[in-house]
Amino acid sequence: EQRAGGVSPPLRPGAPRRAFAAASTDDTSSPSAWRPAPLEPVTSAYVHLPFCRRRCYYCDFAISVVGDAVESDAVRQGMEAYVDRVCREIENTPFAPSTAAAGDEKDYPLRTVFFGGGTPSLVPPDLLRRVLDALRSKFGLEPDAEVSMEMDPGTFDDAKLDGYLRSGVTRVSLGVQSFDADVLKLAGRAHTVSEARAACAAVAQAMRDAQKREDEEHEFSDKKKSFSWSLDLIGGLPGLTSEVWRASLAEAVFFAPDHVSVYDLQIEEGTPFHKWYEPGEGVMPDDETGAAMFRDASAVLRDKGFEHYEVSSYAKPSKRCRHNQVYWNSGRQGWYAFGMAATSHVDAFGERVARPRKMRDWESWVDAMPPFRVQNASENVYGDVAKETKTFTETEIAELRASALMERLMLGLRTRDGIDLDLIASEFGPHVPGEILEVLAEQPAGLAVVATRDGKDERDAASAPAVSYEPSALLCDDDDDALRGSGTVVRLTDPEGLMVSTEVISTLVARLPSLEKL
Repeated sequence: EQRAGGVSPPLRPGAPRRAFAAASTDDTSSPSAWRPAPLEPVTSAYVHLPFCRRRCYYCDFAISVVGDAVESDAVRQGMEAYVDRVCREIENTPFAPSTAAAGDEKDYPLRTVFFGGGTPSLVPPDLLRRVLDALRSKFGLEPDAEVSMEMDPGTFDDAKLDGYLRSGVTRVSLGVQSFDADVLKLAGRAHTVSEARAACAAVAQAMRDAQKREDEEHEFSDKKKSFSWSLDLIGGLPGLTSEVWRASLAEAVFFAPDHVSVYDLQIEEGTPFHKWYEPGEGVMPDDETGAAMFRDASAVLRDKGFEHYEVSSYAKPSKRCRHNQVYWNSGRQGWYAFGMAATSHVDAFGERVARPRKMRDWESWVDAMPPFRVQNASENVYGDVAKETKTFTETEIAELRASALMERLMLGLRTRDGIDLDLIASEFGPHVPGEILEVLAEQPAGLAVVATRDGKDERDAASAPAVSYEPSALLCDDDDDALRGSGTVVRLTDPEGLMVSTEVISTLVARLPSLEKL
């Protein structure tokens, strides 16, 4: 799964305005008039490093199992060959249309990079450095870019960790998943509890040392790197009880990470868990226990100063994962992607591009890429005529519009920031916020709120007005203009609303008139 957004730099003087143009506001309710807003210049990249010692019992990611002989010449050669192709894929990938249209592509260097897997920490630091050098050579890389890397306990020592940080990694996402030996064993994890604790201590110390070094070496720079780390836990695993879960949360807090990701187990088809278990039966926690775990995580982490800024994500102040925020803002921001099974999003008119999930198929895919050439701004990633220059039928436009709206709702309602109704009205039509509020008003109280963007005023969505939408006026009485202009957002409550976000979003998708074309 791709995890992690940067903010694009301001529009350079003389660059075409359409690079940041909003969707047409002349008649956003008309299917034939609607067009998606072009993306901002793309400044993020995901790189998939698929190597794992073994496949965990719940995992359905695209990986390449190398066993325990990760230091062998054969494994090293395989990793080198993979990195060679990733670098070639980077070299031959055209710039995103929005970046090319904005002028000089190097004015928009990467602000976030995310190495996911797999287990990226099996890849030696010198090979990871080669990938970062290729990205820097092609796209540029901001001096203070967030460069995240997933790591697993038991796959690195202090020297290897230091090698990653000196190569350019600034953020580590550590896949602990549980501090209980039995839970780790039932999940098929390759590491032990003692390795998890040692890894947490090592990463925490390495990040402190790296930040101290950065502060000393760049004391007067306004582009200093910020080093941080995240600890990952999974709720709902086999054998996990409320007591064991609370103990893992307490231990996670003890190591004082900057960020904690708490994922809810999803049993995917084709995995051993899918064959062995039924949700809520046997050693699997039931729904009531799972809900209690979600509430416990929210209460414990918020009490320790973490912001619950996305369904699965908690961060200390200023420590949100910038890369993942790009995914949740995909209506405005896109990302490059490289490596087996990686999925990119670089064109507001185009579908996401998923690379093949099997190694040989991906190798053939990269080998077939034409050499990079400077493309015309009207071309997309494969050199075809960009979709914004094509003519669409009203049915096609209606489907594109509905799909874009659904994505805004699905991603926005997963976050603390919620969905901005003023932006929704601007992009999809002034009637759409009313549709959203009408559906939410019929849901149980306590799941969603309508609020001003600054958070100074909010009310339960079950009692909010749902007719005659006026921008920034939903919270105002007819004779009170105090809140006008402060912006209106809808967000789910924490923890009750976020806990049932899937159900709330599904209800919106099923009942919103503007989504009937899906």
